[in-house]
Amino acid sequence: MTPVTGRLSPRRDLLILGLVGFVTSFGAHAVAVNLPAYAQQVGGGPFTIGLLIAVYDFAEVIAKPVLGYWADKRGQVVTLWAGLAVFSLASLAFLVVDPRLLIAVRLFQGLGASAFSVVSVALVAAYFPQERGQSLGVYNALKGAGYVVAPVMGGYIVTRTSLAGLFVVSALIGLTVLALSFLLHEPARPVELDDDDDFSLKDFLVPR
Repeated sequence: MTPVTGRLSPRRDLLILGLVGFVTSFGAHAVAVNLPAYAQQVGGGPFTIGLLIAVYDFAEVIAKPVLGYWADKRGQVVTLWAGLAVFSLASLAFLVVDPRLLIAVRLFQGLGASAFSVVSVALVAAYFPQERGQSLGVYNALKGAGYVVAPVMGGYIVTRTSLAGLFVVSALIGLTVLALSFLLHEPARPVELDDDDDFSLKDFLVPR
């Protein structure tokens, strides 16, 4: 793979970004498969399960446009770091809050995921302009692995420990990927070209 200027480890960076995508899918599905047991524990029903599944994705839908704008202004890598930090802290928060506040935990997990998921895709495109399709394929394969691994791993962890144990594992995964992401750097901004074309619509409609 051909790195952009100033980047010496393109495969490493692509692997890190793929792991960021993995956090997104793992965070969504590892919890989702265990929600029926949780709902029974707190006295909820199918509506509770549906709401807890939807709130994670709802946070992403609402926040992604705003955080994409923020990333353009403040930096894509910084936004990615902030998202991973929020996701990890929200996961750990489940250990200290009332279990019935899981909806708030899922909301903040989704807000964090919305930051690093949208930025990770943009960074793949920026880092690999000449091999964008291949690189996005690798990225999405790693992200897709989260959809496969999360239900099995999530069910196993909850069976062996508890739902709180699952949130600990989610936080550890998020913090590990956050530590790895400190190796990433902001992509170089494209050179802005001056427009030297004096053509105007008025000149076109009103010949001199």
